[in-house]
Amino acid sequence: MLQDLSLGVPPVFAREISRVPFNSPDRCTEHPALGVIRFRRLGPSDGPPSVVLGGISADRRIDEWWSGVVGQGGPLDPDRHQLIAIDWLERGSGSATFASTEDQADAIAWVLDRLGITRPATLVGASYGAMVGLAFAARHGELLKRLIAISGAHRSTAHASALRLLQRRIIRDYADRGQADEGVAVARAIALTGYRPAELFERRFHAGQPARVLEQLESYFQFNGARFTRRFDARRYLALSESIDHHRVDPRAIRCPVEAISVDSDTLVPPAQMKAMVAAIGCHARLHCLGSRFGHDAFLKSISALNRLLRPLLNLSAGEVT
Repeated sequence: MLQDLSLGVPPVFAREISRVPFNSPDRCTEHPALGVIRFRRLGPSDGPPSVVLGGISADRRIDEWWSGVVGQGGPLDPDRHQLIAIDWLERGSGSATFASTEDQADAIAWVLDRLGITRPATLVGASYGAMVGLAFAARHGELLKRLIAISGAHRSTAHASALRLLQRRIIRDYADRGQADEGVAVARAIALTGYRPAELFERRFHAGQPARVLEQLESYFQFNGARFTRRFDARRYLALSESIDHHRVDPRAIRCPVEAISVDSDTLVPPAQMKAMVAAIGCHARLHCLGSRFGHDAFLKSISALNRLLRPLLNLSAGEVT
């Protein structure tokens, strides 16, 4: 079931709330340092709480972008679970130009407190959401029953940061020419080449003459870029990209049970990095490997295989991770 929530938002934000459809479960709360936090809660208020977080393009509408995982019959079923999700913050506290993963973690803790959730929650995070989950575990571990971190580690690799650095430079260069949306579209195209392994591009685009291959690639990038820029502007892309590259968590600071899921074809967050992180966390962490041809996008594309991993992990009691 969907539960409407309103957490005492001050009058200054009434205009913002008025844009939300009357039948939507989306609501806002205000953090004294971080500002407005938009969130959604699905499922029974007395159900076991689970925070659900995705990549930088994800939002509070978890039943839309993660259908198959979130939904009736899925591992995260709103008939059985109380599911909480937020929209990513762009700006951090004070004069910070971007919200760090620690800021995002604090925003989630604030929402849980405003909802009156006192039971330890499970946090399921994928990609950027896993990074935020790790920051949450380090800062607010007492609020967690367990963390399930999918394709997200305690820091970015230098190779991944190099790709994002180039993406940000492209966006700023295009923005200086008054073409910020075009810059975001090109940056998104570069990101796609990192999310998907080379073998997948080869399988999809290798057939035909070189001119035909280039034509297909151009069409693929234009389609995905246009779709992305309809809901993602340059400021948001730059802020969240910076947040990823500045993310760093000391794995030894994490005391709650952790189930980490790596993908065998993921080059953005390679299995070796996930393995090293789990070893640094210690005996209360375990690593699981998901086989998929979709690389970093496996959590969105290999749903059946992912669900087979998630179901038993979500049914664990806190004492079963040894």
